[in-house]
Amino acid sequence: MYIHEAIYETARQKALELEISDIRIGLGYTCVELNRTFCGLSYTFAKELNHVSCNVLDIGEKIIGKKAIELLNGIFSYNLLDSALAIACANAILNKPQENYYDFLNLIEKEHTVVMVGYFAPIIESIKKRAKSLKIIERDPRFESLPDWASYFELKNCDIAIISATTLVNKTIDSILNFSSARYNIILGATCTMSDQVFLNTKATHLCGISVIDKDKIKTLISLAAGTRLISKYTKKECVLCRS
Repeated sequence: MYIHEAIYETARQKALELEISDIRIGLGYTCVELNRTFCGLSYTFAKELNHVSCNVLDIGEKIIGKKAIELLNGIFSYNLLDSALAIACANAILNKPQENYYDFLNLIEKEHTVVMVGYFAPIIESIKKRAKSLKIIERDPRFESLPDWASYFELKNCDIAIISATTLVNKTIDSILNFSSARYNIILGATCTMSDQVFLNTKATHLCGISVIDKDKIKTLISLAAGTRLISKYTKKECVLCRS
């Protein structure tokens, strides 16, 4: 079973019961609210959406009040917006506050080689101070980063892999994990689906994402094209250890 299929199966029953109360599609993140209570986020691949008119999404206001399964079904789509909405919907169902936060950076020791798939600027310097080496792989080249196809080679020779949870949206997560020989494979970012059941029998070892603590503030900021830095004060960092 692919990881996106596992997300669907894990969230499906709740998705049949809960209703869609709001959707916000921003330039940075997509947000789904269910039953005016549960809220989940996913990365918006804004630059990669293939649309031929100003109407990017046809569902419009018709989707409000429908069962969450209507959005969750989009997880099988190759359309990145359908997929983002589905992941945000699943995260609204599955991402819950945890009692304690485990700082995955404490896993890094001075002899470790680290590969980062996705550019996480706030933690780069901290990793460089802790690790033997850090290589960054990014689809949109930035500074010292390597192109995305380098992941197939670099992941074979690292101790720790930090993998952007945006790979859940474009469905590259399975191949990235399969290529990794790392001792620790950490899925990181607000898009992360925080369910160890989903990642059972995969190489993922840590799920490091967020839970939403002020959904109204989050919805407003998403509509204002906010990114991680601006929404962070209204979310709580979470880290779940995966069962082997």
